[in-house]
Amino acid sequence: MIEIDFIMLHGFLGLPSDWDHIIEDVKVDFDENKYKVNFYCPDYFNIPSLSPKNSLEKVADEFINCIRHNTRANIKVLIGYSLGGRLALHIFEKNPAFFSNLILISANPGIANEDQKLQREIQDKNWSELFLHNPWEEVVEKWNQQNVFEGSLFEPEREDTKYRRDLLGKALINWSLAKQQDKRNVIKENQAKIVWIAGDKDKKYIEITKNLYKEAPDVHYLILPESGHRVLFDNPHELSRSIYDQISKSLK
Repeated sequence: MIEIDFIMLHGFLGLPSDWDHIIEDVKVDFDENKYKVNFYCPDYFNIPSLSPKNSLEKVADEFINCIRHNTRANIKVLIGYSLGGRLALHIFEKNPAFFSNLILISANPGIANEDQKLQREIQDKNWSELFLHNPWEEVVEKWNQQNVFEGSLFEPEREDTKYRRDLLGKALINWSLAKQQDKRNVIKENQAKIVWIAGDKDKKYIEITKNLYKEAPDVHYLILPESGHRVLFDNPHELSRSIYDQISKSLK
């Protein structure tokens, strides 16, 4: 029997439960007579060593230790959505041989242009202040109105009681794209292991995908239908099927 560990990282304003529908479908897709599948979806915002109080580099090291402690299979598939995808890139870079596959969903490989980095730093500082000080419903509504979410069919409900605002504020500063090094080289050096997924209605990330393809054509690219940036919520069945297809192919 083949045993597989799936390590799944949610996005900003995300929760481990965001993966519930994906897990249910993936369990059904993998024949239980041939595969034993395990799922580790850490609530990393609330684990001190993994929280956004730490830098991207430090938290990547701690994640490797945490994954070693909480998983057991030789085949490890690291999956990250949006912010979780950016974290996954940092974790994977620390030890590519530790993971059989890296699946990046609506993830940004980084900003190369310094002026754009500065703009992003200012933008994320403003968002941090809003999440720290403004009424919750007002901030979440404004967050959902960002252009990147155009084309997404569903807005998951987010209740303030499930979050620590200070940690959301820290994430926007310490894990900002402005603080992230461009990880395109990591992708180019590990193309055979990487699955890149974007929604067909996500204009910004379709453009990122097209540009990345020019540099790393051997990555497994998937554009999922009827999906915006929030692929995880817009089309969970197609996403879980894609995960199954890619991982089962890699095991043959």
